[in-house]
Amino acid sequence: MSSSQIQRWANPGRILLATSLSDLKFTLPIAMQQALAYKAELKIAHILPNLNTLQIDPVLMAYCSSERMQKAAENALKKAVATVERAGIRCSSSLVTGVVVEEVIRFADKWKADRLVAGSQGKAKPNLHLLGSVAESIFHSIEIPALAVGPKLIVKKTSSQTPMRIVFAASLDHDSRRMAEFALSVAENHGADISLVHVCPEVAEGHPSAARVTGYAKIMLEELLAMRTIKKSRPSCEVVQGQPVGAILDYAKQHSANMIILGASAHSAFDSRFIPGTAYRVLCESQCPVLVLKQESAWG
Repeated sequence: MSSSQIQRWANPGRILLATSLSDLKFTLPIAMQQALAYKAELKIAHILPNLNTLQIDPVLMAYCSSERMQKAAENALKKAVATVERAGIRCSSSLVTGVVVEEVIRFADKWKADRLVAGSQGKAKPNLHLLGSVAESIFHSIEIPALAVGPKLIVKKTSSQTPMRIVFAASLDHDSRRMAEFALSVAENHGADISLVHVCPEVAEGHPSAARVTGYAKIMLEELLAMRTIKKSRPSCEVVQGQPVGAILDYAKQHSANMIILGASAHSAFDSRFIPGTAYRVLCESQCPVLVLKQESAWG
């Protein structure tokens, strides 16, 4: 990944909000915050399902009119665009029919979006499948950073007195340097304090390997921190013990994080072979947005 690409992703000029419309209540404010912070253009996209390809109970067919669905979607998008424009943000919308994952990825590429914002299906369904297979496929497939807005989001306001705080969960694998450069660039652009955090497995107190493992991880984090000078914020690094999900969430909550940054790769907590559902437990339980970057897209 080139330095120019890192800067474009860390300081997006075009932000795409992919919405189910029912999630606008909590995804739109976050997308607007992002657009205002970066002085970016915002596009709101909704994908209508193709009723001809869906298996729908014949009894429900009468209520599933394509024209009715399109009209309702157009009205919802028009209202959302008006709300955004009143905040002084350049905004437009797009309404297409097709398979959600394919259309979101295709549209992001066609519009040359620098960041995607997407949310869960709503606060009324507190379970691991909140974000669903659609969101999972998008986050693992899309070639740009995706800001995931979970159902337990608590919107926090920052000021010059209370700067934004970012937690970057570093996996310390072969892609750590480039992920860290991205995370540090995001922090610099926000003027945010950032903590580089690595989660080590719990080791019994007094075990001879405990200090070695922690010390080695701390050295690696300090090396990542030293690769970029951060002038507008206070960076730090810390090694914690525990299971990835609980440790990341606890640390973010204890330090009042405004954003968590995670890399999605075969070597990170986002891999289902490591701990099934780890990524989506983080997304569903996090009280702040989670910025996901598929590492293969960044430097593949």
